[in-house]
Amino acid sequence: MNFGGAHKLDQYRQIISQNVAMLEWRYEQRREMQEILPNIFLGPYSATKNLEALTKAGITHIITLWDVSEARILKVHHPDRFKYLQLEISDAATQNLITLFPAVKQFIDQAILHENGSVLVNCMSGISRSPAFVVAYLMEATGMEYEVVYRYVQNKRFCMNPNPGFRHQLEEYGPIYTAIQAVGSQPQEHRTSIRRSAPEDDDEEEERVAPHFR
Repeated sequence: MNFGGAHKLDQYRQIISQNVAMLEWRYEQRREMQEILPNIFLGPYSATKNLEALTKAGITHIITLWDVSEARILKVHHPDRFKYLQLEISDAATQNLITLFPAVKQFIDQAILHENGSVLVNCMSGISRSPAFVVAYLMEATGMEYEVVYRYVQNKRFCMNPNPGFRHQLEEYGPIYTAIQAVGSQPQEHRTSIRRSAPEDDDEEEERVAPHFR
C-alpha cells in the first residue's frame, strides 16, 4: 500500500475511535446517502439517480447490491460517469456475504486508495445489505473490532439494520480475515505446515456448520 493509502486508513481509525454521532437524524435522510468517512458513502438505490448530489460529493465509484427480482426492474444510472461494481445479493439471513467481501474490498481500495476517488455503497433501501458491506470493509481495512465499527456506522446512518444473519457473519468475519492475513504473511514454504490433516469425522463437523457459511 502506498503512503497516502496508509495515511488515509490511519485517519479512518482515528475518526472511528472518536465516534462523533450526527447531531440530528431526519426520517427523510433514509432516502439520501450519508458520508460515513471521507470518500466512503452509504445509502439507498434512489441516491444513485441524483447526478447533482453525486457530483457534488465527488463520487467516482458505485457498488450496487440487488437481488434477482430487483435486477429485473432497476437500472444503473449514469454508467458513463461512474465505475460500477454490481453484485447479486438477497436480503436473506442465509445469504452468504463473506465470500463476496474480498471483491468489495478490492473495489473500494482501488477507488479511494489508488485512484483518489469516492465510493457510494448502495442497496434498495440502504438498511441491511449495503451497511453490512461497509462495516465489513472498515473492519478489515482498519483492523478494528466489529462492535466498534458497527456502532460508528450506525451513528452516521441511524436507519441501518442488517438482518440477524448478516450481523452474525460480520461477527465471524474478524477472525476469518485475520487468519487469512496471517497465512498470507507467511513465506510460501511455511504455509502448508500450518494446515491440519483432516480428521475422519470432518464430514460430521461440516454438517454442523450454518448453511449460510457454505
